[in-house]
Amino acid sequence: MPPVISIDGSQGEGGGQIIRTALAFSAATAQPFHITRIRAGRLRPGLQPQHLAAVRAAALVCGAKVGGAFDGSPDVRFEPGPVQAGDFRFEIATAGATTLVLQTVIAPLATASGPSRIDVTGGTHVPLSPSFHYLARHWAGVVERLGLRARVELVRAGFYPPGGGELRAEVQPWKRPAHLDLVERGKLVAIRGTAGAARLPGVADRLRRAAQERLWESRRLESSWEVVEVPAPSKGCFVLLEAVFEQGRAAFGLLGERRVRAEVLGDRAARHVLKFLDTDEGAVDPHLADQLVLPLALAGGGGRITTPEVTGHLQTVAEVVSQFGVPARTWGRRGGPGGVEVSAVDRPQTGR
Repeated sequence: MPPVISIDGSQGEGGGQIIRTALAFSAATAQPFHITRIRAGRLRPGLQPQHLAAVRAAALVCGAKVGGAFDGSPDVRFEPGPVQAGDFRFEIATAGATTLVLQTVIAPLATASGPSRIDVTGGTHVPLSPSFHYLARHWAGVVERLGLRARVELVRAGFYPPGGGELRAEVQPWKRPAHLDLVERGKLVAIRGTAGAARLPGVADRLRRAAQERLWESRRLESSWEVVEVPAPSKGCFVLLEAVFEQGRAAFGLLGERRVRAEVLGDRAARHVLKFLDTDEGAVDPHLADQLVLPLALAGGGGRITTPEVTGHLQTVAEVVSQFGVPARTWGRRGGPGGVEVSAVDRPQTGR
């Protein structure tokens, strides 16, 4: 067995991203790890239900031996076996983010020799996590440039706090190595919007109209829209705006909030896009930048990404993949423009 990698779970942002990145990389490369001091600086330290769901999902796809997988656990030991393609179903009892569980297992399953199907229940549109639409339309579209093909569909939406949603994904075998550079944006090609609601008649169209009007009034920008009514067990709404460039890409999504009118929410989403357009520094939005580091590291061919804001999440995930033997470095000060570079490696599937 390869040596066990020791990870300090309080480093950097000290959040769930550390353990999800470690789980995905470990499962994909057969490198065991031991993470300690999980979320040590948080109000509720240790594993929370959404993190446990990711641990159990990663363990299932690679037949891992796991120690410390319980609510509130401060440390976890993970010893992966070989990844096996198949049909998987993961259930999160709370409104925990289904998208984060999917991102934990999609890349490892793509390293298997056959296709896989994954069903996850829980929250599909919840705060502080990528929504289904961000994952399916934005993240999946960019990682496909690396040869990582994942088709994600919404069975039903699950809004915070009740959850009750369901996502389904199909993952194809990954042809590697692959390289990706997203350094320059190029010219703006299109702005695409998606406005959706469940059990709130007329709200999706109000979101669309407010965002569309702000873009036109501020910069005379045309935008194309999809307005959807999504099936869900509870009320909720969302808006996602994508700026598509010749090379770069950015997306900004917002969820409905109590006592916040649809017109205000749509306007806010448009302002996020306008702020991104006001600077030509960075090819992708800050959230996508940190979510691309793991696929880049596992693709084996390396690459570079620029973003208008270097976040703590970006710095943390670069540190974690470096601990697994794929050098990754960020540049630029936190909060300012910069980027990340991931080195090419001969065999990202170490241990297979």
